[in-house]
Amino acid sequence: MDISREDLYEKMWADGIGKTEKALGLRQDELRKICTEFQIPRPSSSYWNALYLGKPVEKTPLPTMENDRPIHTEDYIKHRRVKKEKPSPTQPEPSKKNPEGKYEPKELPEEEPATVYTVPETLYLKDPILLDTKAKLLEKKSRQDNPWSEKNPYKSTPKKWLDINVYKGQEDRAIRVFYTIWRAAESRGYHLQIKVSDNGYSCTTFFIVRDYHIRVQLKEINQRIKDDSQTWASWTWSSTGKLKFLCERETHRYYNDDRVAAQDTEHTRIEDKIEHIIDVLEQIADARDQAKIERIKAEEERKKEEELRRQEEERQRLEAEEKARIEALREEERVRVSSLLFDSERLKTATIIREYAAQYEAFMTGRMDPQELKDKLQWMKEKADFIDPFIHREDPLLKAADITKLLSPEITKTTEERRHTSYGSETVYSYWQIKNMWWRR
Repeated sequence: MDISREDLYEKMWADGIGKTEKALGLRQDELRKICTEFQIPRPSSSYWNALYLGKPVEKTPLPTMENDRPIHTEDYIKHRRVKKEKPSPTQPEPSKKNPEGKYEPKELPEEEPATVYTVPETLYLKDPILLDTKAKLLEKKSRQDNPWSEKNPYKSTPKKWLDINVYKGQEDRAIRVFYTIWRAAESRGYHLQIKVSDNGYSCTTFFIVRDYHIRVQLKEINQRIKDDSQTWASWTWSSTGKLKFLCERETHRYYNDDRVAAQDTEHTRIEDKIEHIIDVLEQIADARDQAKIERIKAEEERKKEEELRRQEEERQRLEAEEKARIEALREEERVRVSSLLFDSERLKTATIIREYAAQYEAFMTGRMDPQELKDKLQWMKEKADFIDPFIHREDPLLKAADITKLLSPEITKTTEERRHTSYGSETVYSYWQIKNMWWRR
C-alpha cells in the first residue's frame, strides 16, 4: 500500500496510532520505523488525554523533508505468524482395520513453521544476559548443594541476569522460555530492562510497554510435602517441574499485586502460551492507561471542588464584611438618633424653664424685692441657655456631662462614665435608652 507523508501524518493525528496500524496492516515497531525514517511526528499519550478531557491541544507540525517520496508499507512488514482457523467441530473418522485385523496408522498434520512465539528445543547462549543468567542459576544451585563452599564455578562474576527462580535441572528450559518471551516482546516493539540492586546480589526484570515498567518473573511452582521421618510435624518444599510467569499489575505500599500470565498445567505447557503472555502485558498497559485517565479526571474534579470551596469561602467572607459594615452603620445611626432625642429634650426643657421664668416674674412682681427678683430671673435665663443645645452657654460650676444627671436624677452613670472590671468595661445605658425601655413603661 502506498501513502504519502502528509496523509500518514493526518491519519495518525486524527484516528490515533492503533487505528492507523490496523488500517495499514502494520505493527507498532514497523510504524515507528516508518515515522523515524520519514521524520513524521507521532502524538503522545498526553495529547489524547488532554483531547479526551476537552483541554486545548497543539499538534506537532510536520517538518519539511528533502526528496519527498511515497511510502511503500509492504517494504516494512516483517514476517509474522498467521493464525490457523479452527476447524468446524466434526466427528473424527473412525480408524480402519487392515485384512490382518490391525488398525492402520493415521497421517499426522504438518507442523507449523517456527516463529518468534515458538520456544526452541536447543538454545546456544551468545547474549551476555543469558550467559550471566545461566551462571547465576548454576552458582546458586552449587551453593545450595554445598553451603560451606562459596566457590564460583565460572571465571567471571555475573553482572545482569534475568529474574528466574527454578530448581536444579530446570535451568535450560526456563532460560529458553524466558528468551522466547523476550524475543516475542521485542517483535511488538517492547524492550527489556534489568535493574541491579545496590549490593549487586539481586536483579529485577522489567518489560517496558508503552512507557510503563512491568516487573516480570519466571519461577517454578513449589510443592509442600510433609516429612514423616520426624516425631513432630515437619514440612519441606520440593520441585514440581511446572513453571509459571508472573507479571506485576500494580505496586502497592504493603504488597505487590502479581498476576499469573501463564503456567504449566496437567494438560498444557507454558511453551504454548507465549503469545498469551504478550497479550497479558498489553492488557496491563491498557489498565494503567485507563488508571492514568481516571487519575487525571479525579485531579480535575478535586481542583473544581477546591475552586468551588474557595469561592464559597470568599462569598461568606464578603457577606460577613457587608454585615459588619451595615451593623457599624446601624450603631452609628443609633448614636446619632440618641443624640438627636437628647438634644430635643434639652431644647424642650430649656423652653419650659423660660416659660416658667416668665410666669414667675409676673407672679412675683410686687411681692418680692425687685433686685432679688432680677437676680433670680437672670439665674434662670443663664441655666436655660446652659441647657439649650443651640446656645451651649458655659457654666462656671456645671459641666455638659451634668445635664444628663439633672434631666434624670435617678441615673447616676452616663455613657461617658464606665466602671472597669476584670471582665472589661461595664455596659452602661444612656438616659434615653433607659427611658425608652419597655419594662419601665
